[in-house]
Amino acid sequence: MALKSSPAKATEARARYETERVSERLRELRLGRKLTISRLAELSKVPASTISKIENGQLRPSLVHAINLASALQENLGFLVARFRERPQPRVVVRRAERHTIEYPEMGLTLQDLSGHFLPGVLEARLGILTRGHSGVGSMTHQGEEFCFVLSGAISYRIDQESYDLAADEYLHFRSDIPHSWENAVADETRVLWIFSDGLSF
Repeated sequence: MALKSSPAKATEARARYETERVSERLRELRLGRKLTISRLAELSKVPASTISKIENGQLRPSLVHAINLASALQENLGFLVARFRERPQPRVVVRRAERHTIEYPEMGLTLQDLSGHFLPGVLEARLGILTRGHSGVGSMTHQGEEFCFVLSGAISYRIDQESYDLAADEYLHFRSDIPHSWENAVADETRVLWIFSDGLSF
């Protein structure tokens, strides 16, 4: 009789898989652009020691580091790492149980990919689950536009020194090359739908 793995073991295996794929993809992109680790560190503002650990599979990048590295390389890190070797599809149905998931425990954030194997580089959709209590991300920028629709709970954005509080059924649309950050605005879980344009970084 086949043994079922526990949710904890499944999460650990998924995290290990994502770490291996990110390290492989990062090294491939850097070498393909003939960049040293030191030069990539200068371009991305990510410490060279951190880049080295990521490439050696010793560290999974934080969301902000993934975005900064992807912007410097003009490529994607994150869900698209798992997709870069797959054949794009012109029509995609993503079942609930088949969504790829990345955990960012340091931010209290879970991201689920809603785009599947659709052609990358135009629009990317994510379900963001912000855990109870404080969770958020430091200031970041990425090319294109960002659309955030609150499904449940509430989220607070800070965009270029302006603050915006969003409750359920409210949304925000802005150019994401402006420095911005967000955090869960309630003690309970918050769920948001994110849509990004112009080659999402994660």
